[in-house]
Amino acid sequence: MPIPPDDAMSVNQDLLEGHLLHSCPVYRIYEPRETTIVMGAGRRDRGDVILEAARRDRVPVLIRRGGGGTVVLSQGMVVLALVTSVDSPFENRQYAGRVNAWQKEALRGLGVEDLNDRGISDVALGERKILGTSIFRRRNILFYQSSLLVGNDLSLFTRYLTFPSSVPDYRRGRSHEEFCTTLRREGYDFAAADVILRLRGIVSSRLASL
Repeated sequence: MPIPPDDAMSVNQDLLEGHLLHSCPVYRIYEPRETTIVMGAGRRDRGDVILEAARRDRVPVLIRRGGGGTVVLSQGMVVLALVTSVDSPFENRQYAGRVNAWQKEALRGLGVEDLNDRGISDVALGERKILGTSIFRRRNILFYQSSLLVGNDLSLFTRYLTFPSSVPDYRRGRSHEEFCTTLRREGYDFAAADVILRLRGIVSSRLASL
C-alpha cells in the first residue's frame, strides 16, 4: 500500500516500522522538499561530509538504514523507498536490479534511452550515474531506497560532499559533477512529478510479487 511522504527527515524509517507492524508491502515515491544529507549506515566516520558547509547552510546530516554512499537529497530528485518480504535472505544485488528495472521501465516510457546497469546497483545514462541505491536487510525483509537525478542541482554534491573513499570502477576518478548527471542536463524536459506518476503505477502493480 502507498504511504504519502510526510517529512524527509524521517529517512523513511517509518516504512520499515509499518511493514513490521502490518506485514504488507509498503512504499513511498516522492520529490524531497528540502536539502538533506543522508549517510549510509557504515559511513559515519568516513569523512564524507563537508560539515562546515552543512552547518553554515543549516542542512541536516542524517543516518539511514542500509549501505551505500552518502547522498544529498534535494528538489528535482525522485526518491523511491519500499519495504517488503522476499523469499531469500540474500541476493541483495538481484533484488536491487529488479527494482531498478522498474525505474528504467518508467524512464523508457518517458523516452529516455541509453540506460545501463553499472557498479553494484547503479543506473547510468551513458557513462554518467543517474540512480543510486541502498539496501537494508532483516532476514527476509528487504528495505530498498534509491534516488533518481531528474532535475536537481548537481553543484550541491560538490558543496557538501568530499570525494568518496570507495567508488565503482566506472567512476574513473571523475568529480561529483563529472560523474553524475540529471535527466534535464541530458535534454529530457520533464519534471520529477512526471516520473513519480509513471513509476507509482509500476511499483503498485509489481511490489507484491518482488
